Amino acid sequence: MPRSVNRLLTLSALMASFAATSHAAAASLADNLPAGALLTLESRGAGPAFDRLLGLVGQIGKAAGQNDLGSVTDVAGGILKGTLGQEGVAGVFSVGTPKGGFTPALLAVSRTNADARNFLADTLPRKPGAKIGGYTFVRDNDMFVGLSNGLVYVSSDKGLLMGYLSRLNGSAGARLNASPAYTTPRRAVGQQELGLYVNFSATAKVVRGQLGKLLLPRLFSPIVDALGTLGTYAAGFSTTQQGLTAQSAHLPNAAGKDGPLYSILTHTTDFAVQNIIPASAVSVSAAACAPESRGYLGRWLTRFDLFDPTGFLTDSQLAANLEKSARYLGDECAQAVLPGTDGLNGLNVSYQSVTDLNAARIHMPQFAAALNTALQGVPGSLDELYGKISALSGSGGTSGKGRVSQAQRSLQLSTQAQLDTLKRSLGKLKFVYAFRGDYVVTAYGEQALAAALADGPGLGGETLADDADFMAADLSVQGVSAWQYGRAPEELTSDAFLKALNASGQLQQAGLSEKMFAPLAESFTDLYNRYKGMSSQSTVENGLILSRSSVRYDW
Repeated sequence: MPRSVNRLLTLSALMASFAATSHAAAASLADNLPAGALLTLESRGAGPAFDRLLGLVGQIGKAAGQNDLGSVTDVAGGILKGTLGQEGVAGVFSVGTPKGGFTPALLAVSRTNADARNFLADTLPRKPGAKIGGYTFVRDNDMFVGLSNGLVYVSSDKGLLMGYLSRLNGSAGARLNASPAYTTPRRAVGQQELGLYVNFSATAKVVRGQLGKLLLPRLFSPIVDALGTLGTYAAGFSTTQQGLTAQSAHLPNAAGKDGPLYSILTHTTDFAVQNIIPASAVSVSAAACAPESRGYLGRWLTRFDLFDPTGFLTDSQLAANLEKSARYLGDECAQAVLPGTDGLNGLNVSYQSVTDLNAARIHMPQFAAALNTALQGVPGSLDELYGKISALSGSGGTSGKGRVSQAQRSLQLSTQAQLDTLKRSLGKLKFVYAFRGDYVVTAYGEQALAAALADGPGLGGETLADDADFMAADLSVQGVSAWQYGRAPEELTSDAFLKALNASGQLQQAGLSEKMFAPLAESFTDLYNRYKGMSSQSTVENGLILSRSSVRYDW
């Protein structure tokens, strides 16, 4: 055979070998995860995300005078970028126990660069270990760890780790990426810097098996039914120079035992609520609330009202009122935050479409009266509850002579201060409502309701639907399950931030004064002012709930 042909064949073989090696290197670490993962956390090319997030932490440290924090974040950032910044995956699995039960087990694997390998090599125990193909591992207390061929891996279960390493060496075995429960939502999400996968249905099966060993499995059965109906969920986000983008895909289990929950999760509607929300709204979150959602929530509240220590659920007859409201409320629900007076705390208002205004006008006064009466009784119930708890624990924390210790006294004072703050907040709440067009507008304060009614159609002001920024977000509001919109808030000064914190009592609860917190205020307001708004859209396609979000942030 001519020498030139030999060279050509040799070169072709080398190129084929190189292509195969490159493909293997490009394969995801998650490809070799065993089937049956309850949860996974994944990263790929996440170096930019760690740079940006740790950069913000470093800025806060400098503002607080913690200059050493910058060095710590530099070291941590180097290790993260040299491991998870390249690629990493961690999974939680259910493995059998010798007694026939199940226990959660962890398996985590990450690629490493040279610097990370040098650092990690010094932390691993130096002793003989087991070997599977080209991969070795040793036992370190209750964990099994190893560092080979550019990978670092750790597991709480030996069999789980051995199975993974065997797959890396080409062995056959059931893999997670062969399961539609995993691949359907993960492919919809696409490649992201950081990702998450949760299998609620598989978790429900494990929990149901464990409940079979308890005396009262029926008590928890509805919870497990709901968990199993949630199906599987995948999400991820990636940072960009303009902020970050996020994707999620939720695949509810159509064969789940909680049929109403499945209907609620996959419900869609045509939204018109944006036509009555004032254009000044700082943020809006709208969702398609299925007709059965209120009765469904009411049934859950009935199950748990006996466990309510304040008696609020019983006094307000909340479950019964929710079921009554289902007769006249439509399937548009929205929560809006309107501009507040202090530049930081907004005014929260809710909107719900109404299908029968006459029925709504009859029931809403009864609902508001019952709810407000119950709210007024909560502070007294909290005092009574706290008194009972204090009486039961009165002997704890005392000195040998029966006197209350200093630590116990400090805890009592701190708890009482927090309780007083909560009671003051509850004392300001009053459920109020008004009708605007085919919607009922509700709030927990007259100021918030007034702000919602002070602008909009018929009052010479613009609505959210007319707002240029909202229109620029290009959100679809027809035949969707949810959407969100948030504009860039007004610029916040450190003085206003400190004033708001001081007025809310948060500084006092933390044991800080304005002077002590002032160095951090400038940094926090800087981070706050970098936020430039967000938008999010959720649709339902063949039972798959797809959400796409974009957050604008000046890193």
